[in-house]
Order: sequence, then structure tokens, then C-alpha cells
Amino acid sequence: MPYRASILPSGGLALFFGVIFPAGVIAFELATGMCANALFDPMPTPWHLLLVASVPLVNLLLWRRVQRELDPPGWLIVAAGGAVAIGTSYTLLLLPVLPIAVIAIVFFGIGLLPYAPLVATIATVHFLAQFVGQGTRLAARLLGGAALGLLLLALADLPATATFLAIDGYRGDPKAQTNSVWLMRNLGDRDVLLRLAYGDTGRATGLVSFLITSWGRGLDGRLREDYSGDARELYYRVTGTPFNAVAAPTHGLDDRRRWFMAWDQDQGGSEIGRRVAGLMLATSRIDGSVASADNLGYFEWTLEVSNDDELQHEARMTIALPEGAVASRATLWVNGEPREASVAGRGETRAAYQRVVRAQRDPLLVTTDGAQRLLVQAFPVESRGTLKLRIGYSAPFQVAADGTRSLALPAIVERNFDVGGDLRHSVWIEGDAMLASGDSSLQPGGAGNGLHGEPSDDYLLAHRPRILASKLSAPLVATGSVAALDKAPGIAVEQTVAPVPASAAQPLTIVLDGSLSGAKAGAALREALGSLPNGMPVSLRIAAETPASVAVAPWSPAQKARFDRAIAGTRFVGGQDNIPALGDALGGMLDGRGTILWIHGPQPVAFERTGARVEQMLERSSALPRLVRYQPEAGRAFTIEGARWFDTAREATPSGDTVRDLRMIFAELGNGPRWTTERHEVAEAAEPRSAHIVRLWGADQVAAAESERGDKRKAAVALAGRLNLITPLSGAVVLESDKDTQANDLPVPSAENVPTVPEPHEWALLVVLAAMLGWVFRGRLPKLRLARLG
Repeated sequence: MPYRASILPSGGLALFFGVIFPAGVIAFELATGMCANALFDPMPTPWHLLLVASVPLVNLLLWRRVQRELDPPGWLIVAAGGAVAIGTSYTLLLLPVLPIAVIAIVFFGIGLLPYAPLVATIATVHFLAQFVGQGTRLAARLLGGAALGLLLLALADLPATATFLAIDGYRGDPKAQTNSVWLMRNLGDRDVLLRLAYGDTGRATGLVSFLITSWGRGLDGRLREDYSGDARELYYRVTGTPFNAVAAPTHGLDDRRRWFMAWDQDQGGSEIGRRVAGLMLATSRIDGSVASADNLGYFEWTLEVSNDDELQHEARMTIALPEGAVASRATLWVNGEPREASVAGRGETRAAYQRVVRAQRDPLLVTTDGAQRLLVQAFPVESRGTLKLRIGYSAPFQVAADGTRSLALPAIVERNFDVGGDLRHSVWIEGDAMLASGDSSLQPGGAGNGLHGEPSDDYLLAHRPRILASKLSAPLVATGSVAALDKAPGIAVEQTVAPVPASAAQPLTIVLDGSLSGAKAGAALREALGSLPNGMPVSLRIAAETPASVAVAPWSPAQKARFDRAIAGTRFVGGQDNIPALGDALGGMLDGRGTILWIHGPQPVAFERTGARVEQMLERSSALPRLVRYQPEAGRAFTIEGARWFDTAREATPSGDTVRDLRMIFAELGNGPRWTTERHEVAEAAEPRSAHIVRLWGADQVAAAESERGDKRKAAVALAGRLNLITPLSGAVVLESDKDTQANDLPVPSAENVPTVPEPHEWALLVVLAAMLGWVFRGRLPKLRLARLG
């Protein structure tokens, strides 16, 4: 029977402080996440929970032994040593806040909570003091248990420690960045990294990570700067997935940090940023009118975003438009009424939007985000409410070499809200002639010549269903016009779609993304290479951790074999920086001849350390090759703001069949015959014509002036405003009232400038009127007295 120090109380009071109080604090933290929200997450994983919960459990077993005056088994002494080590570790972690917690004790006793590890550790030591008679055996077992407890804590904390070391090292030179990527892939905790990407303060979660990170951060172990940008870049480098393609982390066992994670640090910025919990796409409809005689269509996409959160939030998305499209309408419903956007300079509209967001008013901002992409931002989506907006755009049909005409639907390729699996995009298209679709998601229907369907969001994103018009066999000429407005004269534009004969093949450089998402594209590329024309000068550059390249040479079986070896030998992993490979390709084609085909996955981060070289070439070069982008997987497309080379690039629309898409691109880049579209200004039309032809012409004119300064740039912005165009030089913003619009020195939108989609009955009326006019011109009807119809 060991000697027991009876001078220490071991009854109900010891049970409360050693077992009930710490167990209650653990349960309270699991339910509320108070420490996780205010300081750090003490139980980020189930392993941490088991270790923390072992302390009151060991105390309970010791208390029972003391009450029954029984010797504890050796394993319990070892466990008690581990409990002392664990409790001491968490006491050290909370040590900086213990003095402050004393003040908070007066507030319902909340200030006692940080003292739970200290009190529980004192209780463990108190219980062990009852067994001092075990002598050296007790000490040896306690030391062994303490060592085991520290080892288990270190193992549980190893992934987090590796993550903090990786994020600290990622700000170094390229070698340090490479080491950080290796460390994260092999030892790091990707959930912790994702939290940092979502704006967590980066407080260490264990003793080891606390001791290591406190060396450079101070005693509280917090990041002194905003590391979210580096964390987002590192997350992409490690996983190959944009951070905002993954839902906000739940901090381990449950969503105990929901209040902290509810804050949207990207609100009002120029990036999509993080996913916001509670935001959901509620409804979606796409209405369109197609004029096959003009080789174009006008479409309006109406969306409603709901908010189930307690806070107001901003909805952000990137919309990929069809090839050659230009946005020409933006509408926000304010107090149940639609308000049209004011179109002005890009900087002016963004500044107005940010001012109104800070004032908690109702703005909508639409700007371009590279070729054929729109960045849409709307605020606020009220708590338990919805926000409704509409985007309108004009788009031409793409004409294949055989005269086949197709026009793809748009898609949301990046967003900060969720889309439910049961959501369907309601599509309703009307036309002036018979329309078809090679996609099962669109079926004939509607009034007259139309298509309708309800594709899911995943299907719309992956397949981008096409609208097909009748095949062209001869040149198509059409005229568009807009009437004079105030002091500005009317504009008339003639559009000619015509075939051109075969020409000499121009050099082609293929840049292939070596990211994890590029593996499928690489396999598809190998299969599609056979469609390249013999003799065409072709080279290859692969952006991978171990870059690979094939020098330019005429296309032949031998060159194809070199391509096959290079692609097969590439390890597609993580997310790769494509800019060095793109810069190498650009540097080899500064004579302006040829095309760069960039096949890539999502490019969610701007690698600032490698972008300067490309920016310099774009600014200094007088001639640049054509850029064609193909991105088979949804996500952000890297661009440099203000760089015309990116803004005017062709972004080939994916169809879900990468091999077929690449073969079509190669056919268009080859030396065979093809169709081209030209638009030029002509004398003012005698009667009103399609304004959408003028808008497409206007978009080209504004794009051509992107590198200009002074009066030419102002004239381009004025043209965009008159035609209601959203371009690299202009943006569209909706403010709550005309007074707000005028207060921000923006033009009040005019109804004459805003395009609309004709209703189904209007299409039927147009068909009837067209038939009647046909009879008139054929002399089969008496002359109509149009004045009587006024």
C-alpha cells in the first residue's frame, strides 16, 4: 500500500476541477468554436480531440483509484505522464491570453475557459501526488508517459507544422518556393493551407508548430501580414485546383469557425476570391433571338442569387461568352424594378462601384476579364433574400471551313457561390429561320423557329451546347445601323462573311500546361496531332516542373514522334506556372508571324515573379503573333489587365470532346480554305437595320484603341458608351438611382441604347410582316397606306 498525502483534498472538488470542468470546456468548444474563432483551433483534427479528451479521462481514472485507495496500474501512470505533457502544452499555447482572461471572468465566467488546461494539469499532478510511495518506478513511468505524450502531440501537429513552414518559406526565392511545394505535397496539411487561403490568421494549433512559428511571428504565433495570396498560389501549386473551386473549410470536426469564415475579404475587389457560405444560384434563364441572315444572335442571361446567411454578401462570377461576343446590356433589379447600367470608362465604373459598396447601397458592376470573359459583381445579396440581375450580349456565328455555322451558349466558369445539383438553366431561343442543335440538351420548340432546353450547370459548363444555323455556300452580306443620337451622327456598318482560298501555312507554337489538369489535354493532344498539315512549322513547349520543348521543324512523322516523346515523358502534377513557357514561345515569334496555341487548365493565380518578362515583351514589341487559347476545364484564365494581346485573343470554346476540339483548331490554323468575317463603316443606311452588327464592329474598334492614349482613347470610350458596349476600356455599373449615377459623374443610361430580346409573339409578328413586305415588292398586293397605320 503506497503512502498517500492526505493533506490534499481528493473528493468532489478535485473531481470537478480535474474532470468535469475540462470536459465541459471541451464540449463547449466543440459546440461554439469560441477559441477557434477568437484565437486558434485547439482541436483541428480527430487526433487532437482524442489527445485533449484523454486528460479529463485519465484524471477520472486516477480519481477513482484515489477514492478506492487502490494502487494505479503502470499503464495508468504512463497515461498520467502523457496527460501532464498534453495539459502543459496547451497551457503554454494559451499563456499569452491568461492575464487578459482574468478580466473576462466577471462576464458570466467566460474568462475561466482558457484556464481549463492549467487546472486539469494541476489536478493530474495532485492525483499523482497521492502515489509518491512508488518511488523511482513512478518517476520513470511518468517521464516515459510525458515523452510519449509529447511525441503524439508532435505527430498530430506535424502536418500543420509543415504547412506553416511551407507558407513562411514560399515568399523566398524560386528554390525556396520549390522546397515549400515539396514540403506541402509530402508532409503538409492541405486543409490548414486552404484555411489560410480563405483568410485565416494562421495561429499555430500545437506546441511544435507554435514554437517554430513564434520565432518569426511573436509570442501569439499569428501571421503579421496577409498571407492569403501566397496560400492561394501555394494551394494551386500543390493541388492543381483553384482554392475557390473547393468549399470553405469547416475547421476539422465541424463548422466551428463559421463566424470567422463568414467574412468575405474579397468583397469589392477585382477577383472572384473565396466561396461564400450561404450564397446559392437560385434561378437561371437564357433568352435569345437569332438572326441567321445577319449571322448573329442577341442573348440575355437572367440570374437570381439567394443568401441563406445572416450577413449581406457580394455575389461574384466570371461568365465565358461565345467567341467574338460583346456584352451590351447589364441590368439590376432594385426594389423590384429593373435598372439599366451606365457605361463609361473602366476605371470610373469600378471606382463608383467600390464607393457604393462601402456605403452599403445596391450596385452592379460588369467588366471584361480577358478575351470573351466578363467579371460580374453585385452587392448586396440581402440576408435571407435574393438578388436578380441580367447580362445581355451580341454574338456572331462561327463558320467552319465547310460553311457550317454554330454559336455556343455562355457558362459561369468561376464563382463565389454554390450551384445546387438540381438547378437547371432554362434556355429559350427564337430565330428568323430554322435552327438546329447537335446537342440533346436543346430541342426544337417555342414560337416559330426556336430551340429550348434545361441543361444542368455541369452539362452547360462541360459541353457548351451549340445553336446551328443553315450552312453557308455563298458569301453573306448584311448591313447594320444605329440612328443619330444628340450631336453624334448615325452609324452604318456592312458585314461580309465570305470564303477565302488556301494560303501558306504560318508557324505554330503549342504551349501545353503541365499541371495535373493538363494530363487529359496532353493525351488528347497526342491523339489530335495527326490532323496537323504536313510541312507546317510547329514547335512545342511544356510548362512543367521539369520543362520540356521540341524545336520548330516542318510537321512530319519524325516531328510527331518528338512531340509524343516529350508529352509522354512529362509528369503532370499540381499547378504549374505557364508564364515562363508562354514567354519563351512569345520570344521566338516576335516577328509577328504565326500563332501561339496555349492549351491550359485553370490559371487562378498571377505569378508575379515571372510575369514581368512577358509584360515587357507585350509593351515593347511592335509585332506579336496571334494568341489562341483552349481551356477544356472551367476556371480562371490568366490575363494581364490592359494587355491587348490577351484581350483580343481567340478563346476556343470547349465542347466536352477535347480531341475533336483540337482537331478543329488545327484545321482552322492550317493552310486550307476558310471563312472570314469583315465589318467596315459605310454610308448611313436609308432604313433601320440590325444594331448588333454595329455593336460587333464597335467592339473591334474599341479593342484596336486599347493601346492608344489621349483623344483616341477617349473617342473609343465614347463609342463604347454610345453603343452600350462592355470592353477592355469600358465597364457597366448600375447604381441605386439616377441621383447616385450623376453624383459619380456617370451618364444616365438611355433607353435607345439598350438592346432587348423580342418576345415570342413579336417574332411571329415579324414573320407575318416580312411575308407581307415580300408580296408588296413582288407587286401582288396593292400599295399600303402606311400613314394610316400610325
